[in-house]
Amino acid sequence: VFESPPVSQAHLNDVIDAYVLLLRDGSEITAARIRKHSEASPRDLWLADVADALAWQPLKPASFSNTIAPINHFLQLSESLGRESFERSRLGGVDHGNDYSKLIAAIEGTVGVAPIEVAKMRQNSLFGSVAKFAPNGIRRPRRMHGPSQNKTKDNRYLDFPLTYFSQLIAAATSWRDKALWALLAASGIRTSEARNLRWDDLDIAAQKVYVLDPEGRRYALPRDIAEEPRFKGRSMGSTYLFPPLRQQFFDFLAEYQRHEYVPNRQPGEPNYVFQYLEYKRRGEPLVNASDTAIVKSFRKAARAAGVPLSENGTDWAPHSLRHLYGVYMLNDYPLSPAEGKFGLTLVEVQMLMGHERISSTRHYARSKQDRLMRKLQASDEALLGLYSSELQNLPIGSIKALELNQ
Repeated sequence: VFESPPVSQAHLNDVIDAYVLLLRDGSEITAARIRKHSEASPRDLWLADVADALAWQPLKPASFSNTIAPINHFLQLSESLGRESFERSRLGGVDHGNDYSKLIAAIEGTVGVAPIEVAKMRQNSLFGSVAKFAPNGIRRPRRMHGPSQNKTKDNRYLDFPLTYFSQLIAAATSWRDKALWALLAASGIRTSEARNLRWDDLDIAAQKVYVLDPEGRRYALPRDIAEEPRFKGRSMGSTYLFPPLRQQFFDFLAEYQRHEYVPNRQPGEPNYVFQYLEYKRRGEPLVNASDTAIVKSFRKAARAAGVPLSENGTDWAPHSLRHLYGVYMLNDYPLSPAEGKFGLTLVEVQMLMGHERISSTRHYARSKQDRLMRKLQASDEALLGLYSSELQNLPIGSIKALELNQ
């Protein structure tokens, strides 16, 4: 940067401006576009040569956020270090008038500052001035959508397999996680709603759980909780926990309270149910824990339990237990098994899960083969006047025919 001829601030600004477009289009298209629209100035051709030398392929839209984040951190750090250079050079007797370019020129030959400090201040001042051209960081190009904005994603494989739930629970390393995961699967509430729960929201004797809007409680949050509890809104606060997961949850909760829970130290503190178990934050409410940490422990247990990946090849997350609940209640909840009636209505499941729009609930609808077979079996039993055990007394040929139809 500081050799002759030096790379100017304009060069670096061009690099920052071109970075996102280079990610989007790749080196070949970017370089061709620069050469086509430039007036063959050395500056523009230099940027095209850089694009060619990088030989980047276009980045997938889903990777934009993770790729842009380091550059934004770099810009923030550069501006911070640039301001620090102003102060350090002023203490060294350098008159720069709060101008980066003057500082870079004035620092040369300064006796009161060590050579290594001169080099650092020159570099920090240059990048600090560049950062001022992008004070809010760089952004995803318009009309480039990440996975959270993709409305056509496939929701068919997001429900955790109920047959592996017992293995998942056995692999959990704490009573807290056992209770939390059993609650998510039994009630279908969101992970954020579970972390908002307080002991007052539980009726242990009646085995009831209530999800309430934390809006009126935020005044009572401890000072070290900077964020407000997340809440997407519900039309009803009561939840339905289906057995036997209901009983499992309250059993795990009792063990968690007995062995891991730390009672409030100060009177009047919010009595959140779920807490940190790590040594440094032991006993603090889990209400604002990062989603990453919660997901990491869940995936670790799922791998230890030998739970296969979802059908689209992705790892499981705690939110899959909410999908498990939604799929079960909408498709498999036994209303009248003898008549082949399973599953609540969309509106009923919408109320239980707290969906604002019924279109969100509709994602859980399934045309499952096993659901169809239950209806056929109920019809066979009604027509033949036989129970499932009695159907085994039919001739072997009839049984084979039924199996083929299944």
